[in-house]
Amino acid sequence: MVKTTQNTLQRLFFTASLTIALSACQAIPLNQQEAVIHDEYVNSGDILPIESISTIDGETVNLHQLGKRKLVILFATWCHDSNRLLKALNNSPLLESDDIEIIAIAREEDVTTVSTWRDKRGIKVALAVDNDRSIYKRFASGGIPRLITIGENNKIIQMNLAEGEQQLAKIIWH
Repeated sequence: MVKTTQNTLQRLFFTASLTIALSACQAIPLNQQEAVIHDEYVNSGDILPIESISTIDGETVNLHQLGKRKLVILFATWCHDSNRLLKALNNSPLLESDDIEIIAIAREEDVTTVSTWRDKRGIKVALAVDNDRSIYKRFASGGIPRLITIGENNKIIQMNLAEGEQQLAKIIWH
């Protein structure tokens, strides 16, 4: 009887842990019907709140350079939706466009983790880290991955939470 109770508790703990891990970056938790709403701190028409960022390779990306559209992605290597998004982007013609600057910023991660993740998956997008969430908290209180499109005038066009399928369809340039 005691052994059966222990086995049952172990299975319940494993199931709960797995559920939490799999729903870590979803807007709709598995036990709720409605989406979790996260506060957003930028709006369409705002100037991008970061001027430049250094990539994990030591290059500086000027995000206030006029004349180029920008796509800023806030993501995490452990998030399945982030992985799906960056894989789709990796195979997208967006990477070949000369008039779009793309940078993906890993939330609460370090250079070693992100470099290893990139190399394992063959990611071609420029990557940066936000190890203390200081960049992320300028945009939202939670939810990843996020796609932020910025016009040639450095004004935010739109920020979207890009969970689920067809994530690249959420990139809006007008």
